[in-house]
Amino acid sequence: MNVMRHLQGLSLDFNSLNKAYRANTLTPIDVVREVYGRIHDRGTDFVWTCLVPESQALAAAQALARHDPAQMPLYGLPFAVKDNIHVLGLKTTAGCPAYGHYPAKTATVVQKLLDAGAILIGKNSMDQFATGLVGIRSAGYPVNSFDSEYIPGGSSSGSAVAVATGLVSFSLGSDTGGSGRIPAALNNIVGLKPTPGIISTAGMVYANRSFDCVPIFALTCRDAKQVFDVAVGADSDDPFMRENPNYSARSEIPASGFIIGIPDKANRTFFGDQRAEKSFHHAIHLIKDLGGEIVEIDFCAFATIGSMLFDGPILAERLVSCGEFIENHRHDVHPVVGAIVNKAKSYSAVDLVKEYHRFRQLMSTAYAELRKVDALIVPTAGTIYKIKTVEADPIKLNANMGYYSYFANLLQLAALAVPAALRDDGLPFGICFLAGPQQDLALVALGERFQTAARLPLGATRIRYAEH
Repeated sequence: MNVMRHLQGLSLDFNSLNKAYRANTLTPIDVVREVYGRIHDRGTDFVWTCLVPESQALAAAQALARHDPAQMPLYGLPFAVKDNIHVLGLKTTAGCPAYGHYPAKTATVVQKLLDAGAILIGKNSMDQFATGLVGIRSAGYPVNSFDSEYIPGGSSSGSAVAVATGLVSFSLGSDTGGSGRIPAALNNIVGLKPTPGIISTAGMVYANRSFDCVPIFALTCRDAKQVFDVAVGADSDDPFMRENPNYSARSEIPASGFIIGIPDKANRTFFGDQRAEKSFHHAIHLIKDLGGEIVEIDFCAFATIGSMLFDGPILAERLVSCGEFIENHRHDVHPVVGAIVNKAKSYSAVDLVKEYHRFRQLMSTAYAELRKVDALIVPTAGTIYKIKTVEADPIKLNANMGYYSYFANLLQLAALAVPAALRDDGLPFGICFLAGPQQDLALVALGERFQTAARLPLGATRIRYAEH
């Protein structure tokens, strides 16, 4: 394999690549060759379910020579997509090989990125049918990019690890209950979960179609925003898109004197993880240094709404999405995934209506709390577990991972997971900024200020954000 080994230490963040392209010290062909070299060197890491043939990726890179880089906002940037998002010519498995099929067309959001000059490298492994936040609910799964004994986070496990380990510049996942945020935190990268309905989900295997969304994994908030700007917009193929979206209505939070909410002590938990608790308090102090005022809000309604996602009749939507396949292919489905989805059969239509009424009351309470602050911050995940620990208690520990994330899409919130600390055991810790619908750009601006102040490495590299 003819790979330019002197590129081995190159960061794939947007700024580094764009600088090299402008200076003519690199071409997209060089970058593609380096990417495939890195993938080859890692061997069987279960990050990928399939790769675009290298010759095809090189042809895409060569074709960019006919275009003006200034007219293509994602010019020459290698990316990957989670394997529940359709790409013409690549098999979609949703983490279950028996489910594998070739789609009729490429997902809308992926086509937008290709048209903007990004180069697709392949599809990433995931928790089967996007049911799990641990990242180990598939036949082969990647490990945490900092410590192989720990979970990578799910369900977008491969998508996060691919960015953290420098295999791509950015990737797409899916997020129903935290799958675009938890693996970001556990691998020290950014996870931008958009407001549901502003990035098309047409062309994917759904978990809960009414509030699924496509998150963006990147090394920096600035990079995630650049992808977001390309990805947003109307799509007639997606009936769940917002009408007349106005996601740029509030583009920033005040430079000082802004108010940040945190969960009240009674509802704030780290599941006995003192390192995570210490890291969260460090993040709070950093917010204060940036000019923020910290106030506690009543987190009870948020937590209660979150518990509805996997412990109630809302599960019926997952049963609609993949229940028939699971029923007919029981031996091909991860037993935990099958048990969770089939649990929906125990609820009636009346149960679902009652749950909806209960949800609306709780939603009113949660929004009243949100109106007290400019944004809410929570630990993206209250703790992190070893793989063997999760295998011994998969349901409860998965629920613990989702305590601070399950509620966001049900409430139609914008969310941004940002690296916050490297713990003294070497594992990453992240916080998540949340705000009301279509406050995505306001969160990105605040997140960028936080990431700049934190000065952490980019992903699992030694390159620090302030140096990139």
